[in-house]
Amino acid sequence: MRDADRGFTPGGGAEPAAATAATTATAGHTPGTETITAAPGLTIEVEWPDEPDPDRSSAIKAFADDFTAQWRAVGTLGKDTSYIKGIDVKSPAIRDAIAWVRNFLDDKESARGVAKLYALRVPAVVGRGAEVDGCVDLTGVRLTDQEGTPLARQPTWLKRPRAVFLQTAGLVHDADGGWRIRLYRYADHSDERAKECLR
Repeated sequence: MRDADRGFTPGGGAEPAAATAATTATAGHTPGTETITAAPGLTIEVEWPDEPDPDRSSAIKAFADDFTAQWRAVGTLGKDTSYIKGIDVKSPAIRDAIAWVRNFLDDKESARGVAKLYALRVPAVVGRGAEVDGCVDLTGVRLTDQEGTPLARQPTWLKRPRAVFLQTAGLVHDADGGWRIRLYRYADHSDERAKECLR
């Protein structure tokens, strides 16, 4: 179920903010770009939208926190496992997230650089569930060995057009009222919705 009056526009139709935004005491953030250090040499730039609805805002925050926490796990060589806290452990998402992090660890790889998350929106809230969409740009990320030295050959998924895509998550309210990820979906550069992520 989609809200027909909330059409998708990267960045919510606003120009990207240049300044770093401070977080508020509520579940939401002030609109603008926040730079978060996930691990040494690895940062996440989140462009927080102007979302006045507190329920939608908290769903967006859960989505962005999960994205950041998974990169933190990669950047800390698996030492930080906080990403598990934001995922429904009975869902397919937990298996997908663990496998994604494990791939880096098994290959003795890490990452450095800047991953960007923008055009965050909630196209639907139905009962206890919600969908959150966000554009991802990984063109600023480089795979490294575990000592932080960039690999001589970088994978194609870190280069245009594959490095810019739409990520969607299905979330559910848990017993304490917080949002947890239950399902991940991706739309690559050939998908019409992903094309809207290009800048």
